[in-house]
Amino acid sequence: VTSRGSQVRGQLKTKLRPLVEAIFGFHSSQSKSAIKKNRSLAEGLKDGSNFAFKVLHHYMGFLKAPLIQKIINTMWFANKHDDGIKFHKHFMPFPYPALALVLTAVSSLLCLKPHRCRSMLMAAAPSRLSAA
Repeated sequence: VTSRGSQVRGQLKTKLRPLVEAIFGFHSSQSKSAIKKNRSLAEGLKDGSNFAFKVLHHYMGFLKAPLIQKIINTMWFANKHDDGIKFHKHFMPFPYPALALVLTAVSSLLCLKPHRCRSMLMAAAPSRLSAA
C-alpha cells in the first residue's frame, strides 16, 4: 500500500468531494455571496472537527457523521473488487490509519488555504490500509 499511497489519497479526494458538497450543502457558484457562504460553512465544519459529529455544533456522536460511513463504504466496500471486500480480515475492525486518512481528507477539502493543507494530507497517508 505504501507504493499506492498517492493513488489512494487521490481516489479518496475524488470520491469525497461530491459527498462533502452534497451532505453539507456547499454551492458551486462563483458569486461572492456563494463564496462567502461556503467559507462560513467550511469554517464552522472545521471548528472543533464538527464534520466528524453526527449532531453538528453540539459535539454529539463523534465519528457517527453519515459522511464518514458513506465515504468508507464508497472507498473500500462499494463492490466485490474493493480492498475492504477482498481483504476483509484486514478491515475487521476498520483500521485506525484508514479512519485517520478519511478524517484528514475531509479536513483537507474544507481547508481555506489549500497550499497549507496539501502537506497535511500527504503526511496522513497510512502505511498499511490493506494486504494489497
